[in-house]
Parts: sequence; structure tokens; C-alpha cells
Amino acid sequence: MKKYYFLLFTLIISTGSFGQSVGDIAFIGFNADGDDDFSIVALANIPANTTIYFSDDELNGAGGFEDSNEGNIQWDTPDTVITAGTVVVFTDTDSDANPSYGVSLGTITELGAGTINLAGGGDALFAYLGTDENTPTTFLAGIQNEVNNFGDLTGSGLTEGSTFVTFTTSGNPDGGQYTGARDSETLFSNYLLSIANPTNWTINATDGEAILPLDTTPFIESSMATPTINVSSAVSNLDYFEGNGPSDEGSFTISGTNLTTNLTITAPVNFEISLLSDTSFGSMVTLSPDMGTVTSTQVYVRLIASLPENFYTGDITASSSGATDKTITLSGTVSPAVPQFTISGTINEFSYFEGFGPSAEDSFSISGLFLTSDITIAAPPNYEISLTTNTGFGSSVLITPVLGSVADTTIFVRLADNLSPESYSGDITISTTGTMDQTIGLTGIVFQAAVCANVGDVIITEVMQNPMAAGNDPNGEYFELYNTTGNPIDIANWIIEDDNITTENHIITAPSLIIPPNDYIVIGNAATPNGGITFDYTYDNDISLGNGTDGIILSCNATTIDQVIWDNGATFPDPTGASMELSIDDLNSIDNDNGANWATAITPFGSGDLGTPGTVNDNSTVLSVDSFDQPSFFKVYPNPVNTGYVHITSASTIQIDATVFDLTGTQILYKKIDKNVLNVSGLSTGVYILQLKQNEITITKKMIIQ
Repeated sequence: MKKYYFLLFTLIISTGSFGQSVGDIAFIGFNADGDDDFSIVALANIPANTTIYFSDDELNGAGGFEDSNEGNIQWDTPDTVITAGTVVVFTDTDSDANPSYGVSLGTITELGAGTINLAGGGDALFAYLGTDENTPTTFLAGIQNEVNNFGDLTGSGLTEGSTFVTFTTSGNPDGGQYTGARDSETLFSNYLLSIANPTNWTINATDGEAILPLDTTPFIESSMATPTINVSSAVSNLDYFEGNGPSDEGSFTISGTNLTTNLTITAPVNFEISLLSDTSFGSMVTLSPDMGTVTSTQVYVRLIASLPENFYTGDITASSSGATDKTITLSGTVSPAVPQFTISGTINEFSYFEGFGPSAEDSFSISGLFLTSDITIAAPPNYEISLTTNTGFGSSVLITPVLGSVADTTIFVRLADNLSPESYSGDITISTTGTMDQTIGLTGIVFQAAVCANVGDVIITEVMQNPMAAGNDPNGEYFELYNTTGNPIDIANWIIEDDNITTENHIITAPSLIIPPNDYIVIGNAATPNGGITFDYTYDNDISLGNGTDGIILSCNATTIDQVIWDNGATFPDPTGASMELSIDDLNSIDNDNGANWATAITPFGSGDLGTPGTVNDNSTVLSVDSFDQPSFFKVYPNPVNTGYVHITSASTIQIDATVFDLTGTQILYKKIDKNVLNVSGLSTGVYILQLKQNEITITKKMIIQ
């Protein structure tokens, strides 16, 4: 009859969270009678094809066991995952000197000369991973019937990522030498207490095996999730021409979590897949999970060769036991191998001023396949084409295929020279044998030659580069032009340019845009006008007035008539919600280059921005400097004036020069002040600009005559 021994059983388990260590197990049966049956429970999934070693030898503190040739066996788990909660029983099937172990899952190999011999007087059984039976690397579980049989764990090589927990019969740590995080987990702690208490075990009357009749469900890893497959989106455009397959590769990505079997990826009919680019294509690939996981993997796919002309589609299927199948839709086209050519590119409108042709070039490209003759490209009347930039232009060009193919070739196009002012349109025609002709529409215009003025005859006098009332830029942006001469000037066909002329330029296409003598016009962005003001001319977003450093250039037939380049507040004003205005003392193309001659507008208009679009600016050169420093230097009263006289006093007795301008900037009165009185009885009712100068002090004020 078998005899049994039961003194103390102690569980030792690595302290990493369940499911994070390979083969997370616990012993729940132990038969120390020479036949030596034992059993374990998987507390987390045990991956497929895992090798676990068992030994009944004692730890010696040197990374192994006291006698490496005694009592070692090797358990090779099956090709499928052993799920958490599974109980595995190891049975000694014969009691002679050469016992043979059998197991319900996987295979057992006896190692060394000895056997598992769980002596009743004090012995231990270990489960571990290792490079072999003598070299443990990861400790999984242990059970013993005397505490001191474990030996010295220090330096044993079994502490990889873990500390160890041991318990006495009362459930307290043995002196606190080995403690671990799992002891703080309530459920697991209770489980350890149950194992460590002999009264919780039962003895099988038949063979004397000690069994822990405990429901292990609460202690099995709670985070076990459903096997899941993840894939990326569909793959399309797997195309080729008949007789020129297979197609170029496409690809998708696939990954999996909590998998218990291999991940199988199967291609649909007419498609093939591979885990390698450009090689090893077939109908199926397999990915093996590591710890239940397949990391994101790129899978290559293509349409197989030798297919007839048609459109093809189908679904790749990805599957693994317990996971919902995922599909990836593939599509591709096999096109007929007939003569064909492809045109790419966009042609913009051409233009130049009369006498300044030809226009600038534009271009498109053409390629061809399976051709049997040259490609002919013919320009319409008034246009010309070339295969070379800036030279070789004519009415047509030929492209000769090489082995039936034409590589991507650039064709240059322009509006011909010496044309009269009007619009021109027509179609480029592309043709070759075996195909239908294709056309590209062209449009262009020759502008009437601009009538240019002298440099400085038209100047820039006000710029609203950062409006607020009209919303976000460029809404509400404008600039003001002033005719400095006594004759009207037509600026039709002049050019407005940004200081970066390669990206921002605009031709004034109005039939006529006249600036009256000594008067103003306002040009603005076609987006929301600022405060509802009416612009004399508008442009679209081809001109942008930058809030930092930027500029405006006004030119005619390549001659710059005037320009203003502002500098982000360094010398020019940098206002928001207000224009910057040129002093009325400096209305010329030289002085308006100097930021010191500009000031921030102070007069509200429209919806609340400040400026004087189309009228005289409300400052003089020194208004923004001297007069602000000495606001009470001059006194002018009454204002408004209804007596015919204005009284003007100052802190100095030096003579005062008074000049009156109308709102067009025309000087209409000049007097040297006598006895501090200015006679304005000859002025009509209205608003005037009064400029006062005394020595180096100058101010400008609005004066109202009633």
C-alpha cells in the first residue's frame, strides 16, 4: 500500500503580473510516495510549444541544483495554447526503477539517471524555464514539505525580474527574507494562505496524494481578452497591361493580440501575397504569435501575372482560432496592351503687352506605351511649341517611341510674338496611329501697350495692410495711389507687384483706370471691402499686403513708377486696424521711401478701422513727432469757424506761417500770421487742412468753415 507524507507545502511564484510571464503556473497536487504523481494549474495562458523543466532537487544558490543528474524531466507543451485555468496531471505509470511519466497535454522526456522522487522526509519540486535542464532562467513555481530544503536563493539565477514569496503554516513570511508584490494582491494572498495551511488539503485514500480542493477561478488572470486580429485598409490600383504582369506591389499591415494559434493570411483568387518585398509570393502566409501577440507586420500583395484584360477584386482573409476573421479588399485592372499615350499637367492662360512678346512659357508632359508610330503634337494658330525650353519653338513637334514606348517628355508652349491686342484661344492636338486624338485647350491675351507716366507721377500714399473691421486678412486690405501731376493719368495695363515679384503680381486689366490730377484712387482686395467703401479697382488674392515686412511696386512696361517697402515697424508704422499714411508734406516718390514720413491713421471710417481712403491724409511729416511732443504749443480758435477769422497763438513770438489745403491736397491759401489772426473769410463752407509752421515746429489740423 502507498504511504503519504504531508508536512508543509510552500508556493513560490515570480512576482510579475499574471499573463506577463511565460508558463505562469501553481502546484495543486503532490504525492510523496515513490510513485510521485503531481498536478499543476495554469494561472495564465501557457503559449504553444513551450518547454518547462521540473526538478525535485534543492536549489544550491549557484544558479542551479545540488544534483543536476537526479530527478529532472522535460515537459514540451502541445502546438496550441494551454489556456488559464487548465489543470494538468502528471502520473507515474509504473513503479519500477525506471518510471515512465505520462501527461494529458504534451510530451514528457526523462532527463538524467534519476527520477522524480518526492521523499516524504523533506523534498521540493520546482518548475522553471531554462536554456536546458541544468540552467534555469525563469522560476515559475515551487512546492516543498520543509522550508529549509529550498537552500539559499541568493545568486541562484532564478530572480530574473522577480522576487520570491514563501509562507509558513501560519501564512507569515519566513523572516521577511523573500517578499514580493503579489503578496499585496488580496486574492492571490488568500490563495497563498490556503496553500500554506495543511488543513486546506485533502488526502486521496487510494494513493495518498495531497490535493488542494480549491476553486482557482478567482486567481486566474482576469485580463485574459478575446483573440483579436487588426488589419489596415483596402489595397487598390494593382494594375498592369495585358502580358506585362504581375502588377506592382501594394501592402497592408496586420497585427493580433491574445492569439492562441498561428495567424493565417489567405489571398483570394488572382492575387498573391508575401512577407517579403519582390519575392516569395504565394497564396498564403502564416504569422506565429509571441506570447499571444503578432506585432504590426507589413504584408505585400500583387495581382498575379498572365491574366486577361479585366477588372479583378477579392478579399484576403486573416484568421486565428477564437478570433473573428478579418478581410482586406484587393482590386486591380488588367488593361489591353494597345497603342496609348498619357498627358499630364495644366496649362495656364498666356499674356503679354503689345510689343513685348512672346509670352512666358508653360508646359505639359506626355508618355506612351505600345506605340507603332511617332506621336505628333501640333499647336493651334498664334501659339508655338518646343521640346526644349527657350528655344526651338515652332508649329509642331514629333516624338519617336523606343521599342513602342515614350518616356515622360516635357512639351513647352507659349503665345507667339507680334500679335495684336486681343484674346487668343485654340487646341493643341496630339495624335498617333491606333489611338484617338487628344487635345489641350489654350487661352491667352495680348494687352494693349500701356501708356506710361514718368517715375513719381503716381505715388503710393496710404496702405491698409492689417485691417480688423472686415475680418481676417486679406479682407479689407487696400492701398491708395495719388497723381502728383496736373494732368489725368490712365494706369490701365500697369502692373501691381509684391516685393516678391515672382509670386505676387497683377496686371490692371480695366479698359481704363484714370487718376484725376492731384487726386486719389483706392485699389483693394476683392474680398469683403473694408467698411463698405467702394474701391476704384479690385484684385483677387494674387496680391497680399503682409503685416510684417512687405511692399508694393507699381510699374509700367518694366519701369518702376513708385514703390514702398515697409519694415515690420523698424521705421515704418506697424498698426493693426489702421492704415499707415504718408505725410501730406512728402507727396513724392523719394520721401515716401522713408518710414519716418509715415504715420498711423487716426480718422475712423466704415466699420471702425482708421484711415482716409481716397481723401487727404490727416498728418504731416512732423505731426507724428514734434506736435505730439508739444500738444499745446499752438492754440487755434474758434474751430469750427463762422466769423471769417481764426485766432492762432503760440508759446513763441516768432512769426507763424499758415497754409490752408483743400481735401484734394491743393494749396488754396498761404499767409504769414499778423497779430495772431488769420483771415479765412474768402473760403467756402467745408473742411480744410490747416498747416502751421513756426521755426522748426510744424503741426497740421483740420479746420471747419461754417
